Amino acid sequence: MSDSHSIAIRQSVQTSVERPGDGLDRSLWARTAAPAPALPVLRGSHRAEVVVVGAGYTGLATALALIERGVQVAIVDAREPGFGASGRNGGQVIPVFKHEPQAIMARFGEEAGRDMIDMVMRSADDVFALIDKYGIACDAERTGWIQGARNAAGGQVLHRRCLAWRKVGADAQLLDADEIAQLSGTTHFRSGWLLGNAGSVNPLKYARGLASAAVGRGASLFVGSPVVRLESVDGAWRVATPEGELHARRVVLATNGYSTRLWPGLRESIVPLYSMQIATDPLPAALGASILPRRQTMTDDRHLVHYFRRDAAGRFVIGARGPFRPDPSAHDARRLIAMARRLYPQLDEVAFPFRWAGRVAMTPDFMPHLHRLAPGLTTALGFNGRGVAMTAAMGRVLAQACLDDGDRRLPYPVSALHPIPLHRLHRAGVQMMMSYYRLRDRLA
Repeated sequence: MSDSHSIAIRQSVQTSVERPGDGLDRSLWARTAAPAPALPVLRGSHRAEVVVVGAGYTGLATALALIERGVQVAIVDAREPGFGASGRNGGQVIPVFKHEPQAIMARFGEEAGRDMIDMVMRSADDVFALIDKYGIACDAERTGWIQGARNAAGGQVLHRRCLAWRKVGADAQLLDADEIAQLSGTTHFRSGWLLGNAGSVNPLKYARGLASAAVGRGASLFVGSPVVRLESVDGAWRVATPEGELHARRVVLATNGYSTRLWPGLRESIVPLYSMQIATDPLPAALGASILPRRQTMTDDRHLVHYFRRDAAGRFVIGARGPFRPDPSAHDARRLIAMARRLYPQLDEVAFPFRWAGRVAMTPDFMPHLHRLAPGLTTALGFNGRGVAMTAAMGRVLAQACLDDGDRRLPYPVSALHPIPLHRLHRAGVQMMMSYYRLRDRLA
């Protein structure tokens, strides 16, 4: 693309934009990451070839993919890089969809389905390639991911899932009771499977590293600048914030679970849930070695899943669905602490000083959605808890969508935007479903 519309954007500095009540002060990742760099607020009127709204994984991966193709990019965020789910998640890099491959090909067709499967299976490679290419220090490990079954029925489901992904080329291995006990350090599970090419990162370090890489290669990144208006003017887009505006022929909306009413129906196309986590201080060496001794990350097979891991310093981290707020209380953490001690009784006297939460964007079909909202306006959202891996791959797709203007078939299908009926009632509906699934998990 030509750089005729790009300019050198002057940077007026603002420091990190944390606010009371958003839970960042209790986040393990915020406590262990270097402070966020000073970045500018958007002031005045500027131009770029592509404007990316949102400085989480999706937006930053898209920006880097565009920069690699010589495109001038401006990124704007209401808060700061990694403020949302990108800086608060469990850091598990899981390169498979929640659906099995045959179900994907049956729905999307053989060719498109195979492209999607190949894309997700390469997504962990994409994450670790970005980390290596840009020298991102984010405690990256590639030790694999385990999913464990609590009973025989769950074991049959995971057995089928493992074989289905292995059939299409995934590095998948079945685990019997002895093998999963050895790898997990708990006898809580009857069987499971191991995805060998999965891994983990410190999610906030990774997000801030992507942001530094983008800025270091010429992107303009503005923080503390919520987009309040988006409009098409003479074949281009005007992206307005309280103190400034950006003009570009192409815009990518990368707001995911933090989407607003900026574009009609976008926020209503996903269900934002909160996932909360707790963490210990670094465990003594002997105690730490008894929990996930080979440092895989892990998820159970509940409807309301628990996911857990150890971080680079040996802390134990566990997460699950949380209340509808970003700053969970000590009372909210009790159920998670009880689960941690049920899995690992040796944690009975260990404190959990960290607790935090973030939004997860869920879709009705549990698949990410890619939309061309209007000429020159593209978005992808709804990563359903698999966003650490999938956003790295989706960033390349969004970059291609910006450059091709719909002329070529993308490796991920574009779908029409469908707001969820009665979306305003989603919170009550989700709470009812959580109560139902919690009961089913208890009875299983």
